[in-house]
Formats: sequence, C-alpha cells, structure tokens
Amino acid sequence: MKRFVSILLAVMILISGCSFIGKKQSDSDKIIPDSVQTDNAGNSAESAFNINNTAQSGSSGASAAATASSTGSDKLLTDSSGVSGGPEAIGMLIDNGAGKGVVNDPKDKDSILITLYYRNKEGLLVPVTRKVSKQEGVAKAAINGLVDQAVTREQLAYYGLYPVLPQGTKIKGISIKNGNAAIDFSKEFLNAENKQNEQMMVSSVVYTLTGFKTISNVEIRVDGKTLDRLVNGTDLSKSRNRQNTFINSEETELKEGFIKCDLYYMAYGTKDINYMMPVSTQIENSEDSQLLAAMFSELSKKPSAAEYFTSFPEGTKLLSFDESSNLATLNFSSQISNYGGSEKENSLLNQIYYTISQLKNIKKVKILIDGKEAALPEGSEVASAKALPDTWNKIIDK
Repeated sequence: MKRFVSILLAVMILISGCSFIGKKQSDSDKIIPDSVQTDNAGNSAESAFNINNTAQSGSSGASAAATASSTGSDKLLTDSSGVSGGPEAIGMLIDNGAGKGVVNDPKDKDSILITLYYRNKEGLLVPVTRKVSKQEGVAKAAINGLVDQAVTREQLAYYGLYPVLPQGTKIKGISIKNGNAAIDFSKEFLNAENKQNEQMMVSSVVYTLTGFKTISNVEIRVDGKTLDRLVNGTDLSKSRNRQNTFINSEETELKEGFIKCDLYYMAYGTKDINYMMPVSTQIENSEDSQLLAAMFSELSKKPSAAEYFTSFPEGTKLLSFDESSNLATLNFSSQISNYGGSEKENSLLNQIYYTISQLKNIKKVKILIDGKEAALPEGSEVASAKALPDTWNKIIDK
C-alpha cells in the first residue's frame, strides 16, 4: 500500500509541473554544463522545483554543478570541504553537514537535488530534498522556494509542511565570494510574527545556503543594509554558518570549550509520514570517540520535547569508534537490539546515518554489536560498510 501511495504521489507531482515561483519550467531555462561553476547566485532564479519521491540513489561521488554546488545526504555520505567558524573537535572535524545539501540527480542529467528547510505544524524545521534544473542562480532559486506563496503552500500541504519566509519577500540579490554569501532581502523579510519565527527563518536560510559547497558563511541584509538585529531581536551582527547557527533548539550562543553538533530525531508528519530532523546541541569538546559517545548517549534518552522522538533503545552506548580510509566503525552495546518492528529499525539506522554524516571525511559506516558482526533484529545487515545518505527526506523517507 505504501509503495502504491509513493507511486501515486510521484505521478501527481510530475503532472502538476509546478515551480516554486508559480510558473512551469520553460525550454529556455539556462542549463550550466557539469564543468562550469559560477559564484554569481543572483541570476536566473526561475527554476522548476518538484518534490521528489523516488528511491534512495546512493550516488555518493556526484559533482553537482550550479551556483555553489555540493553533495547532500539520505543514505550516508560526507565530503572533505573546509569548515569556517566554530571550534574543531580533536582529530576529526564536525562540519554539521555543511556542503552536503546538493547532489546530481542520478535519473536526470539536467537536474540537481537540493535540500531546503521547511517548518512543520509544530514550528520545527525539516530538511526536504527537491528537484531543480541546473542553471545560473540556483542558490537564489532555492531561497525563493522558502517564501510563503500559494504554489509552494499547495505543493507542501500534503506533507504537513509550510514555507518559512514571510509572504511577499523578494531576494534582491546574492553575491558569493571566497565561501562567503551575502544575500539581500526586501523589507518583507522583517515581517516575522515573533522572535521564534525570526530565528527559524535565519536557520532555514543559513542551512539551505550552506548546503552548497561554495558557501560556508552567510550574511543577511535587508534593502541593501546590514543589520545588527532583526525586529524581534535575532542577532545578525556576525556572519552565520553551521557552527554558530542552532536549528530546532532554544540555544543561540556557543559556549567556550564546547562544540555544536546536530542530533537527528524523528518528527511527526501527516498520516503515516514521519521525518528525520536535526536538533542542535552543545557537547564539550573532547576526543573523537568521546564526542561520538556523548552524541549517541543523548539519542538514547527520551527527548524533553514532545514534538519529536527517538528510535534509539534506552541505555544504548557507543562502546568504541574507529575511523580508517573514510570508513567509520561503530561498536554499540547490546541494548541497541532492544526493539521490535521494521519501521523502528529503519528509523534507528537513519538516526545513526544522518547523525554520523556530519563528521568530516566519513563516507561509509559499519556497525558492530558488543564487538561482533551481527544483523539487527529485523534482519538489516549492518556489519559491512554502508554508504552514507546523499539526500534528506527524499521527499519522505518512507
């Protein structure tokens, strides 16, 4: 039945042919060859975005061309692009998924898959993969896709998701140079209802743009002016990146001696649809294995918020961690097998894969249980290397 629903959704979306900006893709849309990469993201933002509901591709080596291109994540994949801002973990860097939000569409050479961050009914940001033609100005097109407009609301309604930028917001321009993106919004960007919405808007813009390999830092302007704060007090006095921008978290400032990382939980969607979503937290800077142990320890606890949940069995511990040739070997305690049901198992694996995907230079993962190679209770074979995901909620991970 779920397979039938997925096929039906894909057919409905293909028939609609809608774009984020309310018009169908024309034959004149400019396509950038794979060998070309531009830094002027402000041009030709007219692009056809289609919600994607195909099977996971696992194409970890794709080089997506566009205005600031990169690779994303839904099966297990990271890259070695540089990270700017924030402290470094000892040994291995946490890049919080920077530069991993765009990947070539393996089924369409003229398109890329790009990760955008929408809100759900609880006001949490959910990463979603959508499809756009290769072209100049794709970064601008991506941010246009976050604006509250009728066509976008219609496309997202079934999934219980909503645009994050105020109605009428326009992107007046984007410039990208040496990894720094300056994006200029119209005055409507200031029309957030409250500080929570402001922070959500900023996080969505920063995470969407830093999904491109060529963007590490984001400066937000309004009508050409730099602002220290937005109307409701959200701080814009410094450039934003994934090391100093928190998502789905009440925390806003990084404490000295701590490192910011994103833990991936399951968020409730509509009907039988659930989503993977990041929740930023701070963990004391330490050796790689201790840092990872702390991250997975948090995932094994019941979240304080009722709007999302974890599939990690209580008491699960990371006993050891080894990294060699881009392969991470995670050795968990036996509690990791204390569950039942294939849906629970799939959610558990996704939480592991998505969380580990923010570690720099890790491209594959294998899982041991009490130091031994073993399958999980519902039969998932995890002792051999698995490639990290290349898209997020693509479009729904079910």
